[in-house]
Amino acid sequence: MSDPDQQARSPADTAFLEAVELGIEERSPYPAGSLFVDAEAPSLGHAIARALDEHRAVVLCYPDGKRRIVQERASVAAS
Repeated sequence: MSDPDQQARSPADTAFLEAVELGIEERSPYPAGSLFVDAEAPSLGHAIARALDEHRAVVLCYPDGKRRIVQERASVAAS
């Protein structure tokens, strides 16, 4: 029988909780301060823009368990 709380968690909630556990073990694959966001959230664009403005990585979390990390690249000065 599965835990009802676990069934109610969004993909981002699940990924975040797993990241906390891995962080405690110093094995987290995610950059410090990452924002975990459901890839299908209606406010996804705003969340990504805000996180990148704050120089934070975004972890896109999909219902099938897949995760993708979006990070800002170092700026290159135009010549």
